[in-house]
Amino acid sequence: MEKLRSLEEKISSVIEKAKTLKLEKDNMQKRVEELEGQLAQSQKECNSLREDLSNKISEIDNIRSDKNSVSEQIDAILGELDSIEI
Repeated sequence: MEKLRSLEEKISSVIEKAKTLKLEKDNMQKRVEELEGQLAQSQKECNSLREDLSNKISEIDNIRSDKNSVSEQIDAILGELDSIEI
């Protein structure tokens, strides 16, 4: 009889541990899903920032090109002015 009671207690203990582990697993799964969502959002933001950076780099390149073109035009005008005798 004592062995049966001991066995019942052990089974009850195992069941309680299994319930606890299942609850912990479910909680961890929810946390993993939350973190995956945060990661996806962070990746979207990172991609958006990369695209913005690329656009800004293109703008800077265009401005530099325009600056060089204006500089060349000014040099040409100054050269023409130097060649004119006043």
